[in-house]
Amino acid sequence: MKHTLISLFTLIMLFVLSSDCLAIERRREQIQTDFGYIVTPMPFILPGVGTGFGLLGGLNNIYETPVDLFLVFIAGDVEGAILGTTDIPLVPNHWLLDLTTVRFNKGQQNRYLQRGMDSESDEFNIVELDDSALQGFRSILTFYDRMLEFYAISYNIQFKLSAIRDNEGNLQNKIENPEEINFKSGTYGFLLDYTDDRIDPKQGVRLSVERSATPPQNSDSVNYYVMNYSLTGLVPMLDYSTWAFHYFRSDSVVENKGETDLLALSQDYGCYETDFDLCNESIKGVVQDQVAQNTYGSATSLGGRARLRAYSEGRFSAAHTEFIATEFRWNLTNENTPFDIGIMKDLRTGIQLAFFYEMGTVAETTPDLWKKYKYSVGSGARLVTGSGFVYRFDLGFGDEGVATTLFVDYPWGAL
Repeated sequence: MKHTLISLFTLIMLFVLSSDCLAIERRREQIQTDFGYIVTPMPFILPGVGTGFGLLGGLNNIYETPVDLFLVFIAGDVEGAILGTTDIPLVPNHWLLDLTTVRFNKGQQNRYLQRGMDSESDEFNIVELDDSALQGFRSILTFYDRMLEFYAISYNIQFKLSAIRDNEGNLQNKIENPEEINFKSGTYGFLLDYTDDRIDPKQGVRLSVERSATPPQNSDSVNYYVMNYSLTGLVPMLDYSTWAFHYFRSDSVVENKGETDLLALSQDYGCYETDFDLCNESIKGVVQDQVAQNTYGSATSLGGRARLRAYSEGRFSAAHTEFIATEFRWNLTNENTPFDIGIMKDLRTGIQLAFFYEMGTVAETTPDLWKKYKYSVGSGARLVTGSGFVYRFDLGFGDEGVATTLFVDYPWGAL
């Protein structure tokens, strides 16, 4: 199965490379300065994270510069605020800086009790987090009209694990006086974007390779890094539509394993029994997942807004991930039309419908990839703007039901 799929994708890539994309030129300026703004309510439903209501405010390309500023307030299952500034030109046209600050008073995430492809959709705990914070930056060196970029990303993250609930929300364990957990994440990589437009490509090839690592917090933590490889090919269709093909691979590389003693790890989650079997089932599930994490590390997971859109965020995880997908992007318009509807002002460059099919697999060892896999099929609508934003709404259908995505940027986009 695996070799058949990869061979098919290779043939598609060769077709793309043999087409007119060998003489690609950008359709427009890649560092945008067209001013736009948005102030709008933002209800959200994010499977695996929760539901709630937000308010989004953003200024795009402030004072005819590429600088964007956005602020988001969120209430519901997640409460807090996000402040970000992007595309600060440290060296105009060549060195850009993004800054992000996140503060959440409360939040939650699903933590599935079994890694790999065999877990059931209701086999998860809800882990509650309090006083979460993130500060980070992205530094980008860009050349050749943004066709070649080198980047580095760094985040400092703090949170408190306050409670564990079962999949129906029933409290399983309340952690009194939780300790603050701190860790750093660092990523660096490169992007080769040989397409006709970085934000809204219609033809060409895009390749990215990155290495991401989180230094171990202590001697009990696993020490590993993750290598991500992403390849996208785009074939122009009809007058100004696009057929996109995408391949993604992620591998965890463990340098030193972490603590794997079940009883020792159970204390981190509020169980102080002398026998691990006496801990409640929810805590046992979380601890067993932590043992797998400390043994194999974790590659980039499947599920959510970019890969396997019919499943919740982080639905499938293991040490290795492989994913292929295709998406037909049917552009209903090809224009440059200013619009101002009070809560939003920008330059509309396209309205688009999309139809996609995706397949993905995860496994602890590479020979087990594609022994089991999941699919996702769906459709969506997009608004492409001149200020550099793609507002995306997708519906994904799989064997666990339907999932909705409302996000900014294409799946597998350059952002």
